[in-house]
Amino acid sequence: MDDTSAETGKWKWWALLTILIIGLVLAGIGYGLYQLGGADQAPLERIRDIVIIFLSFQLLLVTIVLAGIAAALVFLILVLKDQVIPLLHELTETVRRLRGTTEFMTEEAVKPIITAAGQAAKVRAMVRAVTGKDRKRRG
Repeated sequence: MDDTSAETGKWKWWALLTILIIGLVLAGIGYGLYQLGGADQAPLERIRDIVIIFLSFQLLLVTIVLAGIAAALVFLILVLKDQVIPLLHELTETVRRLRGTTEFMTEEAVKPIITAAGQAAKVRAMVRAVTGKDRKRRG
């Protein structure tokens, strides 16, 4: 338990450090782009151009990520299709076997019992008819 919390804390520090480095790099790029602006540009125009550059980069990044997600989804669908179809065939075969087993049990085990119970009921009815005792005794 202690090792897990130590590893989690370690990963949190690495994530924080990575975010800090990325933020500093982006701030440096923004500052560099601001300094590259011409002397004839107002500061607001420079900031506008920098924001346009960052938004274009973000749009490109989001497009690449979404294309990757779509490709991963297509791959996942193909893999699942390849695994689910044989599984469905196996399930269908199992259901057929179960249906056959049920029919076999009906024919071979239950039917003779029902026939024997019917014969016993017939014998009881014949005994009652011969002896004249139609009612059961109350005890």
